[in-house]
Amino acid sequence: MIIKSSIQFITTFILLFLSIHIYGQTVTDIKQNSAKESYISLAGQIISDKNQIKADGNTATPVLHLFRTQAKPNRGTILLLSENKIKFPKAGDKNAEMTQFLNGEGFDVANLEYTSKPANSPAPNLALTNSLNAFRTLRKNAQNLRLQANHFSIMGVASDGHLAARTVQKLGVNEQPEDLILVDPSHFDETLQGTVFPSVMPPLRPKGRLLCTFSSDGNKEWIRTAREYTKTWIGYDGEATFKLIADSATVLKGGKSLIENNPKLAELLKSFFGTKGELKSTVVNPAAIEVKGYSPDRHAEKLALIAKEKFDLILIGNSITNNFEKPEYQPVWKQFFEPRKAINLGYSGYRTENLLWNIQQGELEGQSPKVIIVEIGTNNIDEKNYPTRHTAGQLAGGIEAIVKLLREKCPDSKVIVMRCFPGCYGGPNPTSHRVILERASDLVSHIADGKHIFYCDVNHVFLNMDGSINQQMMPDWLHPSPEGAKRWAQAMEPLLSELMGDKSHDTEIPANSAIVPASKLEEDSYNWWGRHNEILQIKDSINPEIVLIGNSITHFWGGEPLVRHADGSPRIPNGPKTWASLFGKYRVLNLGFGWDRTQNALWRLDHGELDGLYPGKVIIDIGTNNTSGTSNARINSAAEIVEGIREVCLRVRSKVPGAKIILMAVFPREQMPDNPRRILINEINRQLTLFAKAERITFIDIGPKILSPDGTISKEIMGDFCHPTEKGYQIWADGIRSLIAEP
Repeated sequence: MIIKSSIQFITTFILLFLSIHIYGQTVTDIKQNSAKESYISLAGQIISDKNQIKADGNTATPVLHLFRTQAKPNRGTILLLSENKIKFPKAGDKNAEMTQFLNGEGFDVANLEYTSKPANSPAPNLALTNSLNAFRTLRKNAQNLRLQANHFSIMGVASDGHLAARTVQKLGVNEQPEDLILVDPSHFDETLQGTVFPSVMPPLRPKGRLLCTFSSDGNKEWIRTAREYTKTWIGYDGEATFKLIADSATVLKGGKSLIENNPKLAELLKSFFGTKGELKSTVVNPAAIEVKGYSPDRHAEKLALIAKEKFDLILIGNSITNNFEKPEYQPVWKQFFEPRKAINLGYSGYRTENLLWNIQQGELEGQSPKVIIVEIGTNNIDEKNYPTRHTAGQLAGGIEAIVKLLREKCPDSKVIVMRCFPGCYGGPNPTSHRVILERASDLVSHIADGKHIFYCDVNHVFLNMDGSINQQMMPDWLHPSPEGAKRWAQAMEPLLSELMGDKSHDTEIPANSAIVPASKLEEDSYNWWGRHNEILQIKDSINPEIVLIGNSITHFWGGEPLVRHADGSPRIPNGPKTWASLFGKYRVLNLGFGWDRTQNALWRLDHGELDGLYPGKVIIDIGTNNTSGTSNARINSAAEIVEGIREVCLRVRSKVPGAKIILMAVFPREQMPDNPRRILINEINRQLTLFAKAERITFIDIGPKILSPDGTISKEIMGDFCHPTEKGYQIWADGIRSLIAEP
């Protein structure tokens, strides 16, 4: 009996061992696998059989097909993304010829074979998820996979060049590859939904090198946008090369192979692999070194004025500021600046280094103005009229040097640093010029201390909702028109009048209170100013992936900053479990404030709560308190409230152009469906639906799920018929969960 049981046990053990060995090998087991190639799941397990190819030519499941080099020395590991228009010598062996070339150059290669792509999408979210998982699996398991772990690269060909670039864009700073190689990357002209901004951008802080090569007779728009991508990579202080070559990957005729019939591409890749990345220059920032400008006569004229008179307001800048001296701009100057005893130290064509020279040569000698306004930067990024183009980091350093010098020369003055205006050459849509300016401005925004240095962003006045430049405001896409200059002055006026210690000079305050920025209006159960200040202190350290903007409904859901009592002590939020289940694995910043109306959200956005951040998604739920009337603010009409929400969306689009806006319909409130407030909210949402559709903004209405079949609201969903309970927040979470999960 004992012998029989022992035999059964041994048999079972052997079968179990064989089962595990054949079907469930782990990455550790591959150390003993002497085969030159392996199939690995994106979870890091060996797949014993080759990946199955479906009838449509796509793979049955996403896998990594590994090919280890036999060449010495081993240079690193490359994740290869390449599926379009390339001859594959053997069915199922994707990218065999390129893989053979890379192996010969000393690289281990991991081909990503992934599932079918949705129609008309060169880099769908499913493919992006697979690619991100694949690269992270390689990095995490490189040693066990017997892959070279000291140098990781991603290479993308044709449509998968787009996928490779998006992958690098989504990877964290410490996850990025050492090299990104793009061969004939297609569809770089695609834009984010509802915007004119490119859907693929370089990482904000490129750590590795970029090589982008294109067929000289390829798609001209794809060449242009790929070149702009490369320029942006450089402008973000990265190292990049763009090369046009004849007969690259996607234009080969007659089924010719990628490398064998492409000696120029092979030579280019060999040269790239044979060089190392350049060390970051330790030379002094050229944008922060004083250089004499091009207008000595104007400088002499201004020195004479400075010596003769004391000024309370000084504007320094380039042609955008200089233009106030033109006759057509004089009405704006006379309304907003001249009465404040101002002087215009703007110089057409000047860059940061020229302003530094002017200041050092006496333009502030003996002056102690109340306020100095700094507007500079666009010429530093101009590659059309200048021999050198500065990077975002260099420009930011130049502006910081100016501010530091101003603080030394005029220690009692307040300094307003303008966000670089959204200008560019050649049309209304963003180019590398504009996005580099925006990156530099985001870097500069962090020097604002709210005491001596203030960051002022008025760029929304120059933009359409899709982010394109409004030609009425900037006719040449670079300089504000007289009307644009007036809008600039009006948007800056609340801050300027506060710092000057006088009354507003704006005589055209809109009748719609929902679009006039306002700070705290109502008393509530928390410290409004304390929450605002806490956000300014913690927002950069959170570096949020998701931002919520709203009122108490958003505020009391949970997250950071914590929900607090009026004395600052923490209180239990209304939806902590739902918050944790939806947002638990993300970095989230909650910009919800109890009792806030649209005008309060506008004020907070104008005072830094979103500046310098790069969230992927912004959820907006605002407007319900505009349906309330108090001694501090009147009830707004549906049209006024929608205009206020539009202005909030425009601020978000301007400040974080790469973010997906998720606009929530105003939640139903009051118990009965015939309540006048409910009727007003219904009309708000009807108009919001039309607005969101016209602007292609993602619009979510969970109202029907909040309401009972008879149209009433139950206390189980909203305890006070306004604020959700945990169950109510679950409805909200379910309504946006799929959007939150998108990469």
